[in-house]
Amino acid sequence: MRLFSRRTRETEREIAPQLTQWDRTAFSQPGIRLGQLPYETYDEMQRDSMVQTVLTLKRLAVLAAPWRIEPADPSPEAAAKAEFAREALVEMEGAPEDVLGGAMDAFAKGWSVQETVYREANGRIWLQAVRPKDPAMFGLVADRFGRIEGLRLRVPGEEEVELPRGKFVLHIHRRGYGQPRGKSDLDAAHRHWLAKQTLLGAWKVHLEKYAMPTVLGRYERGLPSDEQSAILRALREIQNNAAVVCPNEIEVSLLGGDRGPSTGFQEAIEFHNREIARAVLGQTLTTDEGRRVGSLALGKVHLQILMLQIVAIRRELAETVMTEQLLRPLVELNFGPGKVPRFRFDEPEPGTFVTGAV
Repeated sequence: MRLFSRRTRETEREIAPQLTQWDRTAFSQPGIRLGQLPYETYDEMQRDSMVQTVLTLKRLAVLAAPWRIEPADPSPEAAAKAEFAREALVEMEGAPEDVLGGAMDAFAKGWSVQETVYREANGRIWLQAVRPKDPAMFGLVADRFGRIEGLRLRVPGEEEVELPRGKFVLHIHRRGYGQPRGKSDLDAAHRHWLAKQTLLGAWKVHLEKYAMPTVLGRYERGLPSDEQSAILRALREIQNNAAVVCPNEIEVSLLGGDRGPSTGFQEAIEFHNREIARAVLGQTLTTDEGRRVGSLALGKVHLQILMLQIVAIRRELAETVMTEQLLRPLVELNFGPGKVPRFRFDEPEPGTFVTGAV
């Protein structure tokens, strides 16, 4: 019995920590990305047209499905809770899509922070607004098992303050071992974005040098100097003229203007764009035109891959963000502890994943 009691006590509690004291201290410091890219780099990457496109596509794909509020069970009490939750989401500032969009900022920065604001009216506590915050201003207070217990806010010019966990809606994207701030989709895309910036700079220099080729004029020895000067003036103005006339002994040609090297830059940039799309979306043909024969069939396969990913993201957002962090506190404040209504997306039919049709 003593052995049984000891085993029971050991299995009832968590005993394997995830974070060291050093990790916990580092995660609690606002603005510090432990072993990851700085927030400023993520902001700069999002100014890139391809990065912006794939992040926007991912957000809009998640928001494309309609949503509903489901009662926890068939009882009248559950129906009343669900009706209150629907009314609260309608009455609050903005819309549930705004809350979901704010949560999906975690795609770029690994995690997102939104503050809930409540108001009291008609004997009820209502949700007034859910306002997104810059995660760069926050640190996370976590225990040694990685459970988030609070937040630390650092506003420039003010003292750092500790804030309660329950006041905020957090979304942790791709949470890994000992990573309470999650992982950004842009981490895997960073080296391709960096290479693309280098290529764009080199391509600009190349175009400045070779896109407008130098006009070369050849003449035979003995040509008078005044005629040489006249030829030079004519060649300098050749870009403004539709035609030029010269005697047979004068030859006009161009230096540079070869498209071969320029095409190489374009192909390299397109490769890095595809890799950026692959890092964020898991595939490429929803953002690439597809130049191979059979690209329509390949595009359907890539669309299926994207849709599988989007469905998984919707379920996670519906459960961890909307139901557990938004609806549960609101309903329990008004009805007390118990079962709460669930936020659900209307997912596509299973055949969609076979045909790729939407």
